[in-house]
Amino acid sequence: MDVLTRTCDDTARMDTHQVAGYLLERLGRTLTAYIANSRSRAMPARWATPPGEPTHATPSDDKVTRLKAAHAVYRLIEDEENDQVARGWLISANPRLGGHTPAEFIRDNKIPDVYRAAAAFVEDSYA
Repeated sequence: MDVLTRTCDDTARMDTHQVAGYLLERLGRTLTAYIANSRSRAMPARWATPPGEPTHATPSDDKVTRLKAAHAVYRLIEDEENDQVARGWLISANPRLGGHTPAEFIRDNKIPDVYRAAAAFVEDSYA
C-alpha cells in the first residue's frame, strides 16, 4: 500500500472533531475555514469541540470531505518532511495545479488533483 493511501485510511478512521482540531492547531481558524469553504472563522473551533459539549457543531458532509482531504495531505507531507513544509506546501502556488494553491483546490473540491500533487511532491516525481 502506498503512503498516500495509508494516510487517507488513517484520516478516515479519525473522528471529525479530531481532524478539525488537528488542522485548527496547525493552520489556524482562517485557513481551516477557507479550506472547508466556511464563511465563519468561528466554525472550525466548534467542529473541533468534542461531541456532547455545548459548543460542538457538526460540519456538513462536503466540509468533512474537505477537512479530511486537507488533513491527509498535510499529514503525508508532515510525516515525510515537517510541519512547516506541509503548511507551506498547502498555501503556496503549485505548478502541478496550474499555479493554484492546494488549499484552493481542496476548497473547490478538486481533491484528486491535490492527492496526485502531494504524492508527486513526497515521491520527488516531476512527471
